[in-house]
Amino acid sequence: MNDTANLVQGDPDAPFWNAWREGERFLLHRCGICGRHEWPATCCIEHGLKAMEWVEVSASGVVDTFTIFHRAYAKELAAEVPYALAVLRLDAGPYFHTRIVGIAADDVQSGMRVHVRRGQQDPFPLFVPA
Repeated sequence: MNDTANLVQGDPDAPFWNAWREGERFLLHRCGICGRHEWPATCCIEHGLKAMEWVEVSASGVVDTFTIFHRAYAKELAAEVPYALAVLRLDAGPYFHTRIVGIAADDVQSGMRVHVRRGQQDPFPLFVPA
């Protein structure tokens, strides 16, 4: 897959991508006043943008919903077919879209606990069953 460096220029989520690329740290945007986590970077609906900071979190959560692709959405994924893309509810609160790996796509289930892992060739956060 393409390097995440192309996503970083001018991206308000640059701290997330840089932390992941450089040290496999998983960051979320958090309000320093109420503690609510956000993804992608945004402002707190109660306290605005000034209170927001990037913090490292334990990237685990639950599959909220998913879809199984039987054709590759991108040519880089052709060898992975079928594969599951999921919307996770992270333990820290926000939703996160990702690919579920380390399990047959047909075995992915809503409610399944997952945690992050780095793919060998994929620079994006991937999730595996916990």
